[in-house]
Amino acid sequence: MYIKLAPRARQAWTLVEMMVAAAIFTLSGLCLMGLYVFSVKSMASMYAYALLDANNRKAMDQLTREIRQSKEVLNFTTNSITILIADTNGADGASVTYSFSPSAQCMLRTSSDGTTTTLLENCSLLSFQLYTRCPSNGVFGIFPVAVNNWQQTVKVLQLTWKTSIVQPNSIANSENIQTARIVIRKQQDS
Repeated sequence: MYIKLAPRARQAWTLVEMMVAAAIFTLSGLCLMGLYVFSVKSMASMYAYALLDANNRKAMDQLTREIRQSKEVLNFTTNSITILIADTNGADGASVTYSFSPSAQCMLRTSSDGTTTTLLENCSLLSFQLYTRCPSNGVFGIFPVAVNNWQQTVKVLQLTWKTSIVQPNSIANSENIQTARIVIRKQQDS
């Protein structure tokens, strides 16, 4: 006697096979979704850092250019500095004040003609320090802080600021701290 069995292709999946397949599909879908969300957040963070870097670089370029070409430092506080800029012919030009507005959280540039421009937004810190012309103890790169008669002895200006961008739907901020020491080139000995 010969018994004919049904071909394997015509048999249905069992409930256990269906549940295992659904579980594998669900886990792989969740993993792919997590990877996608992580990638989107990482790209948004990278864009925020790139935007911060571009804004900081633009502000630093302008500050550096004007401070290096300044004739003298007219006024100084921790959060503000006023410099006298030389015009294109080398004569005394306009005075420019760089200041920090804690209420507006921005760095401002105000010229002597009354024009005020915002150099940086979302700025939470701006600090200036003045250093003297001569390195201390003959050690290159170490300048003493200019305290007494600083208008006559200042040659190096250090500035530090901190900016940030709050990313929407995120608990993390993108922050960037910039610091530089700038030598005043045009200032002459009295």
